[in-house]
Amino acid sequence: MRQVAQEADVSLGLLSYHFDDKDSLIIAAFARASATLREACVDAAAAVDGAEEKVVAFLRGAFTDSFLDSDYLRLRVSLWAVSLTDTDLARVDAAFYEHYASSLRALVRAARPGLAEPEVAARTADVIAFSNGLWLDWARYQIAPNLERGLAKCEAMALAPS
Repeated sequence: MRQVAQEADVSLGLLSYHFDDKDSLIIAAFARASATLREACVDAAAAVDGAEEKVVAFLRGAFTDSFLDSDYLRLRVSLWAVSLTDTDLARVDAAFYEHYASSLRALVRAARPGLAEPEVAARTADVIAFSNGLWLDWARYQIAPNLERGLAKCEAMALAPS
């Protein structure tokens, strides 16, 4: 907590006033990072017209400069790792995943109304898994053509004909 207070340039007392302990601070950081990501994707989709365009904008909303930043990616990967052993953090991660997946399912359903619900759910799960891999690949190598090709594949998976 002392190190966080020092890096944030706030007093330890102020930090301790808002967070009971290190674990509550970590959970709050993960919840905030997750909410920021989901809101960016939802806002990107809301900013465009057309069902297909909304899917594309939502997917690409997670790959803007602020989310491809090495500090953000390091935070996200670290918190994913901790969520494997911390039940409170795992709960925050599961809630984020469900909100994000629900938003994406709704957009895919609107873009491809002829798809059965199990296919919409499967496409959503596949796209999320693939896009998480893109984040990891970017964190390691930062090869822009690979990212662009991967995003195009995510879009194709989500928007394949019925």
